[in-house]
Amino acid sequence: MEQDYIVERLQTPVRYNCDVLVCGGGTAGVAAALAAARNHADTILIERNGYLGGSLVNGAGPLHSFFNLYKAFEHTEKKQVVEGIPQEIIERLMGENGSFGHMEQDKGGNYDSAITLIDWEIFKDVIFEMMEEAGVKMVLHTELVSVIKEEDRVTGVIIEGKSGREAVRAKVVIDTTGDGDVAALAGAGFVKRQDTTSAGMPFGMADVDMKRLTAWLKEKNLINQLIEGNKGCEDDNVIRLGFELKKVPEFTEFMDQNGMWGPLGFSYHRNNFTYINAANLKNVDAADTEALSKAEITLRHQAMTLAKMLKQYIPGFEHAYVNWTPAKIGVRLTRIIDCEYDLKIEEIVNGTRFEDEVFLYGFHDCAPRIMIKDGGFYGFPYRALVPKRIDGLLAAGRCVTSTWEAHMSTRNTVSCMAQGQAAGTAAALCAAEENIPRSLNVKILQETLKQQGVILE
Repeated sequence: MEQDYIVERLQTPVRYNCDVLVCGGGTAGVAAALAAARNHADTILIERNGYLGGSLVNGAGPLHSFFNLYKAFEHTEKKQVVEGIPQEIIERLMGENGSFGHMEQDKGGNYDSAITLIDWEIFKDVIFEMMEEAGVKMVLHTELVSVIKEEDRVTGVIIEGKSGREAVRAKVVIDTTGDGDVAALAGAGFVKRQDTTSAGMPFGMADVDMKRLTAWLKEKNLINQLIEGNKGCEDDNVIRLGFELKKVPEFTEFMDQNGMWGPLGFSYHRNNFTYINAANLKNVDAADTEALSKAEITLRHQAMTLAKMLKQYIPGFEHAYVNWTPAKIGVRLTRIIDCEYDLKIEEIVNGTRFEDEVFLYGFHDCAPRIMIKDGGFYGFPYRALVPKRIDGLLAAGRCVTSTWEAHMSTRNTVSCMAQGQAAGTAAALCAAEENIPRSLNVKILQETLKQQGVILE
C-alpha cells in the first residue's frame, strides 16, 4: 500500500538563542549541561519529562562504576577512575542523605567491585539545585521534533511543548537523547542494533521483610551479589541483593519462557526492595512508536506477574506490594551514531589508551565473563563523541559505540556521565572560539577537564 502524506508549511518563532544546547536531560545530559555552563557557555537543556536524570533515576539501578574491577584480581589495587562532575553529584547527594557513597560488594565483587546507590527523589531535587547554581536554563515537558541546519552544520532544533512549536538556535548542540534523535534528524549516519540486546521493566516493592528474605536465600545458596551495611535501622541491613530466581522450581519455566534473569536489585530504605530488575524482552525497536508501545504493555504485565509470584512463593514477600514502576521501559540500544571513532571490544578489554582520551573507565556489564585486563581501565577518545559529516554537533551516552560487546561497557551510567562532562566542556570551548567540535584542540580540552577533576592518568 502506498504511503499517504500530508504537506505542511510552517513558520516557527525563535524562542531561545544560546551558546550550547543540550537535548535530553538524562544520565549524560545532566553532566553535559553542568559542564557547559561552568565553562562560561550560555546553556539550555531541553527534556521531555518533568525531572532530570533519565534512566539514572528511572530504572538504571546502582551506578556502575567509579572504580576498576579490583576485586576480581588477586594483586590489583583499588583505583577510582571517574571523578569530576559525577563524583561531585554523589558528594552533594551524600550531604542530603541521598547516597551511601561508594560501597564495596561483600559478594559479587568480580562483577562490580564497588557500586554507588542514590535516592532517586533526592537526586531530582539536588540536580535542579546544581543546574540553577550553574545558570543552566531548563526547558522541561518539551519534545524535540526537528533540527535547524545550514548546509551540514546543525544550528539549532525545533521543539514542541505547552507553548506550541518553537525554535532554539545554538552555536553547538549536544545529542544526549539516548536514541540519537538529534543526529538522526540531522542526517547523520547511524545503525540500529536492537536485535543484539533487550529492554527491561524493573520495579520496586514495599513491606518486604529483607532480613527474612536474605536469610532464606542464604540457606538455599541462591545469592550472587550482596552488600550488607547500616541503613539506620536494626531489623534490615540489606543494601544490595542479587539472587538466582530461576533455580527456584516455581519460577524456572516462567522466567525461561519470557527470557527473564536475576533478579538483581538493591534496597535503599527499610524493608523496601527499591529496585528489582528481572523483567526482560528481546529485540525491541524502541525507536519505533508501535514496537515501543507493545513492549511497554508486555513488560508491565511481566513485572506484575513476577511480583505476584514473589508474594506467593518467596519468604519475606508475604505482605509486600508493588510501590514503584519506572515511567517507561528501560532501553539499552536503539540508534548508534556513526562517529569519527568507534571503540572496539578488543581496545576495551586490553585497556587501550588514546592520545585524545577524555576520561578513563574500568567496568564492563558482562563481568566476570568480559573484563578489562588485570582489573585495569581504558581511555575513551574524544573522536567517539563527534558524529561524522555533521558539524556543530556532539553525541554522548548510549547512542555511541556500535558493537554490542563494546556498548555493554560504554553505555553504563558512570561512563555516560563522564561522556557528558567531556561533551559539555568541548561544546563550551567550541562556542567560545566560534569553532566546530571536530576542529577543537583536544589538548586544551584535556587540560580543562583535568582542572575540573577528570582523571586522565
